[in-house]
Amino acid sequence: MSSNHSLEGLTEKRNVIRDRVEDAVINQVSNILFRMGGKVSKKAWEKLLNIAEDLDKDGTFASAINAVRSAFETNHPHIQFLEIVAKKSPACRKRLISNFFLNAVFRGRQKREEFSRNHNTPQPFFFVISPTMKCNLRCLGCYAGNYHRKDRLSYEVIDRIFEDAKTMGIYFVTVSGGEPFFREDILDLFASHNDMYFQVFTNGTLIDSTLAKKISKLGNIAPVISCEGLEEETDYRRGRGTFQRICQAMDNLREAGVIFGFSTVPASYNYPTLLKEKYYQFLVKKGALFGWFFQYIPIGFKPNPALMLTPEQRVTLHDRVKEIRSGCLAGARTDSGYFHINSNGDIEPCVFAHFAADNILDIYNRGGHLWDALNSDFFKEIRAGQPWNKNHQMPCMVIDNPHCLRNVVKKTRPYPTHEGAKSIIEDPVLVNHLNDYSKKLGTILNERDELIHHEEIRAAAR
Repeated sequence: MSSNHSLEGLTEKRNVIRDRVEDAVINQVSNILFRMGGKVSKKAWEKLLNIAEDLDKDGTFASAINAVRSAFETNHPHIQFLEIVAKKSPACRKRLISNFFLNAVFRGRQKREEFSRNHNTPQPFFFVISPTMKCNLRCLGCYAGNYHRKDRLSYEVIDRIFEDAKTMGIYFVTVSGGEPFFREDILDLFASHNDMYFQVFTNGTLIDSTLAKKISKLGNIAPVISCEGLEEETDYRRGRGTFQRICQAMDNLREAGVIFGFSTVPASYNYPTLLKEKYYQFLVKKGALFGWFFQYIPIGFKPNPALMLTPEQRVTLHDRVKEIRSGCLAGARTDSGYFHINSNGDIEPCVFAHFAADNILDIYNRGGHLWDALNSDFFKEIRAGQPWNKNHQMPCMVIDNPHCLRNVVKKTRPYPTHEGAKSIIEDPVLVNHLNDYSKKLGTILNERDELIHHEEIRAAAR
């Protein structure tokens, strides 16, 4: 036997041993959390943090581990979050630990790095897939409103995409649409890939008690309920009676012990509500454990720039919720980026940039793989331009730096993924509005940064 074969055999044995050790760690961590009974003891936390340090051989997550240790010592509110998680259903707790934290964050990172070196590709942490564009609602300004409602992604294709993802080291997938739970086979797909973790954006209207219990039993699904504020704002955008239906969905998920969150699109009609503590108290009471704010972008169904927050409102809301932004994630950026596969199979840089250079069905017909799309000229040009702005409160190439999207499309010539997609870069009204919007936002943020800088100088001189 050659020395190369001997080394390969030794490496394989080491990988098997490593996987067995990590599996034992999963069971140990799960048992610790199961014994918490909703109360995180100091002894249990010491064990969990020691295990995390043992897994983090190169110190990549040292700062995060230290932050958790500090949070426990100071009784930070984040500890309350973990105590709530400890009360969730056994399957939900176990899959959060094994699928998200171990597979996606720890074990997946090493696989992504190895795959990236061997195939010369970026290493996105996750991606978005829309298995269907069918939906029972017709929401005002829906970004996906102009896609064809006929699905082209079969169970077999989606199954293959998930297998390719795991080969790349991706174990965390965001599922969007359309309404994902319209697909009768969606739970079968999640069950078939019970080593992955799925964040599912849903309007919530189909989540009755039966579906909530099925989600709880699987454990690897975290629904994200679309909510536009309280009853008046939600029903204004999503239709009369929708707010009461999503309230019931949240109740069903909470009672079934499911980890779930919320998604809100800040817009002109709900801006006052999003500044009030009452909205967030409502979400916490319902059981939401995390949430997303997505800026309204005038694309899709009846795009209307008037729905956008003004630059002043956007800055105020940012300060109000103390939202931390790390920049644009589009184009499968190496460190934390993502991409979107729509229900037609088009591979877009993000859910709001409706252009593509590749289609997953064409790639598979040629005998290729998911990762073949990540090095298109279109994606490369996007990655080369990031970050689009030195001010990370202006990360988006669509609304914050619209000239960037126009330049990338002009240079690499991707195709629009639905009729009307090019309006965001060609319609004179939208183009002029976004140019003025981004310029004004930049001026406001620069003036505020200068003011803060001068105040810091004066404080240091005292």
